[in-house]
Amino acid sequence: MTEWLVALLAAFVGAGAALAGSVIAARSTRAAGERQAEAALHALRLSVAEQRAARVHDQRRQAYVRFLEAADAVVVTRRTGEGQPGDVPDLHRAHSVVALEGPEGPAAAARVLMDRLRVRSTPDELDAARDGFVEAARAALDGV
Repeated sequence: MTEWLVALLAAFVGAGAALAGSVIAARSTRAAGERQAEAALHALRLSVAEQRAARVHDQRRQAYVRFLEAADAVVVTRRTGEGQPGDVPDLHRAHSVVALEGPEGPAAAARVLMDRLRVRSTPDELDAARDGFVEAARAALDGV
């Protein structure tokens, strides 16, 4: 009977060891899975942030280009007397987009250029205001 009791005890010890091994393996697997999920979530957050920054950069660049094109069209019209009837409204729409997209540097430089265009400034003043806007736009785009 002792052999039977020893076999039974050995079976219980073996089953307990197997169960303990399974629990330890499950916990370590779960911990590894959680670490992997956290790493994947972190990578996803970085990717979304990079995509948002790229989208903002592109939207601002497009707004600055549209404003610059519209301002140049009005300047050429003032200098040559040839232009399109929609040049000034296009400029105002483009200015509104720059003011909305920001940041403050390009928006302020755009206001200066708009003010120069409103008071019919000299060509040198217009060029200086245009150059100021270009510099502010470049600085903003480099900083994004």
